[in-house]
Amino acid sequence: MGYLLGIDAGSTNYKAIACDAAGQFLASARRPANTKYHENGWAETSPEQIWEGVAACIADVAAQLPGETCDGIAVASTGEDVLLDGDAQSVHPAIRWFDTRTEAIASAWEPFGREYVYQITGINPNPVASITKMQWIKRYVPEAWARARLWIPIAGFLSLKLTGQARAPWTNACRTMAFDLRQRDWSEEILAEAGIDRSMLAEPIRPGAQIGSLTTAAAAATGLKEGTPVFAGGVDYACGTFATGIIRPGQMLDSTGTSEQLLAILDAPESSTACMEKNFTSVAYVVNDAYYIMGMIVASGGIFEWFKNTFVCESFDQLVEEASREPIGARGCMMLPYFSGRHTMGSDPAARGAFLGLTRGTTRGAFVRAILEGLCYEMYSIVEAMQELPGQRVESIYTIGGAAKSAFWMQMKADVTGIPVRSKNVPEAAALGAAMLAGLGAGIYTSPENAVARVQFDEHRYAPDAERHGQYMELYETLNRLIYPALREFNAAVTHAQGTNEVK
Repeated sequence: MGYLLGIDAGSTNYKAIACDAAGQFLASARRPANTKYHENGWAETSPEQIWEGVAACIADVAAQLPGETCDGIAVASTGEDVLLDGDAQSVHPAIRWFDTRTEAIASAWEPFGREYVYQITGINPNPVASITKMQWIKRYVPEAWARARLWIPIAGFLSLKLTGQARAPWTNACRTMAFDLRQRDWSEEILAEAGIDRSMLAEPIRPGAQIGSLTTAAAAATGLKEGTPVFAGGVDYACGTFATGIIRPGQMLDSTGTSEQLLAILDAPESSTACMEKNFTSVAYVVNDAYYIMGMIVASGGIFEWFKNTFVCESFDQLVEEASREPIGARGCMMLPYFSGRHTMGSDPAARGAFLGLTRGTTRGAFVRAILEGLCYEMYSIVEAMQELPGQRVESIYTIGGAAKSAFWMQMKADVTGIPVRSKNVPEAAALGAAMLAGLGAGIYTSPENAVARVQFDEHRYAPDAERHGQYMELYETLNRLIYPALREFNAAVTHAQGTNEVK
C-alpha cells in the first residue's frame, strides 16, 4: 500500500504526516521548531536546523511504515525565505515573518508607489514581506549578502534538500512582495527597485507540479527510497484551506487560533484601491490557478489565553459556559479586539484592545461574552468588506482551529454574520493539504475536485437565527462600529507616550 507524505514546517513545530488517498492518517511525527528570540524583539531560525528537524520527522514516519512505499511528498511552510551560498548553505539565519525589524525598509517603498506594488503583487509593502528581509541583510550584513547566490522560500529550501532542485511554489513566492500575480513570475520592476538580481531567485513552480526525486543523500537522511517523487507544496494556510475542501468562489475559511485568518477564493486577483486601503492580501492559491483574498484578526484566541492567564480563570470551556448564560450584548460590556494592533480594515499598529461599558455588576461571564461578541463583530466587518467586491458573495463559512470545537462560539459566528457556518474537524490541515498536493502531482487524484470529494471529515452546520442576527446588527451599528474611531486618537497618543517613556 502506498501513502502520501505531507510536511508542515511551521513557526512552532515541524510536522510530517502519512495518509492514504482518503486522508486517513497512517503515521505522524513532530519536532519543536528552533526559533531564537533576541532581547530586541528580533526572531530568527537556522535553515540547517529546519532541515534537520523535518528530516527527523520524515524518518520517524518512514520507520512507522516499514516496507510501504511513499507515492509522493510535498511541503507546506510559513512565509519566510532563506539565503544560500553556492553550496546551498545558509549565509544568514532566516528572519521570522513576525520579526518587524524591517518596518522602516517597508515604509521606504512608498515613493515607488504603494498602489503600484499592490497591483503587481497583491500585498501592501509591509515588514512581513520577505523582500524587506533581503534588503535588510543586503544593507546591514553586506558580508553575508556578498556570499549569497540563492534566495528561496523555506518550502523550496526543504524541497531543494530533498531533490537538489531549487524551485519556489507560487503561493510562497507571493509572500516575497516580488511576485507578479498575473504573469506568475518574478517582477523585474520590483527586483530592480530593491537592487536584487533575478538570477538569485529560484524558479517559480505551480503547486502540485513535480520538483524532482529524492536524492541518495536525502534518502539516507529520511529513510525513504531514493527516487521518491517530490512535488511543490505551498504556504501553510493555503494548503490548510485546500485540506478543508475550499476550492471555489463563494466558500470562505475561518481559521481561529492565536490569530484568526479569513480567506475566500477568487477567480482573479483583487487589486482595487479599496482592498489595498483595507490591507487585504490577494494572491495566488494552491489549486485551479485560482487566487484568494485574506483578512486577519491578529489577536483572537490569544485574547482568551491572555484573559485566562492574567486573571487565573477556569478552562476555556468553563469560561464559554459562563458567557452562554449572559444575554446578547453582555449587559452593556463591549470589547475591541486590537490587543496586537489592527491589521485588516486599515492597518493601525497603534490600535489597542479595550473593554467598555463596565459597571460593578459586570460579571466574568459578561467579560467573556464581550470577547466573543467583539471578535465576531470584527469578523463580520471583514466578511462584509469582502462581499462588497464585485461578484463576491460568501455562501458558507468553514471553520477550523480551536474555536471550531465550541458550538456556542460557532453559533454566534453564524448569528452575527448571517451566514451558515460549518465547523470541520480537519487534523493537521497544512500538512494534509501538502499531502493532497502530492497526490495531485502523483496522479492519485484526477483533479482538485476529486481530491476534495475523496478526503472528507465530519462537519457540523450552524444556521443563522434571523432574530438574533437582527439584535447583533443593531448593537453593531449603534455601538460597536463607533468604538474604534472614538479611541483612535487616544491610542495614537498612548503609543507616542510609550515611545517617549512617558507611560510605562
